[in-house]
Amino acid sequence: MNLNGFKYFFLSGKGGVGKTTSSILMALYFSQRGEKTLLVSLDPAHSLGIALKAKLGELPKKVEEKLFALEVNPEKEMEKYLKKVEKEARQIVSPAFLGEVEEELKLAHSSPGALELATADAIYRIAVEGRGFDKIVFDTAPSGYTVRLVASPNSIVKWWKGLISVREEALKYEFLSNLKEKRKLKEIFREDPILKVLTKRLKEYETLKELFTGKETAFGVVFNEGLLPREIGVRTVRELEEAGAPVKFLVFNRVKNGIESLKAKNKIVIKVPEFKEEPIGIEKLKELLKLTRWEVK
Repeated sequence: MNLNGFKYFFLSGKGGVGKTTSSILMALYFSQRGEKTLLVSLDPAHSLGIALKAKLGELPKKVEEKLFALEVNPEKEMEKYLKKVEKEARQIVSPAFLGEVEEELKLAHSSPGALELATADAIYRIAVEGRGFDKIVFDTAPSGYTVRLVASPNSIVKWWKGLISVREEALKYEFLSNLKEKRKLKEIFREDPILKVLTKRLKEYETLKELFTGKETAFGVVFNEGLLPREIGVRTVRELEEAGAPVKFLVFNRVKNGIESLKAKNKIVIKVPEFKEEPIGIEKLKELLKLTRWEVK
């Protein structure tokens, strides 16, 4: 087993264990092999630009041969997501109810799970727009957030299917009640603007679900020495796998000793040694990459 067969990589782990450094090393590894690689920060802390000594934005910026990077702004993504929902609502909701919808959207900005939905939307967009890249590496926010993010498409797909079913039943009832209706029910379903929007959103989340759990995707969890990082790392592996995420590799960061005794059956192991100084800047990160070991357990 090796990492070359995957396209999408998500690195998770406790805050402070070195997810950003590990993500950069992985992206450098692929780019130095000649693969066009996109490195994406999903972490609101935005330490990726600091680590690379590069000013990053929402569009891919070339930071090294074959290596591009961007930082997702969660607040901006939230605004984009809610504007998209509002635009869709205007297509399907009666003008009399638009005021109520707008009030609900204002409340949604601070509602639980809204940030995960907006980030999921950004991941979908990046994956679709990033088809020109050979590899896409996502530096995620701390563990619990990533687990919720991975689990979100499962429930949302069921929700959209439920809404579609309710809408189809309403159209079916209206069709059977209207004796003058000459169109076939399938045509009514196909032309209904509400069903069009619901079906479009369902397909997006089904694609996202496949992205998180599919054969092209590998999740990795970053550990470092210390009881708390180890315990949280082991728990994160379990929770991600329970959510359906394919955890294919572990990163043991700042390796000295002891941590190598962790069980890593059937997972790729990346061992990043403790560096002589903080690896800030692309040249120092390249030095660290040369010392990093890639193997299979």
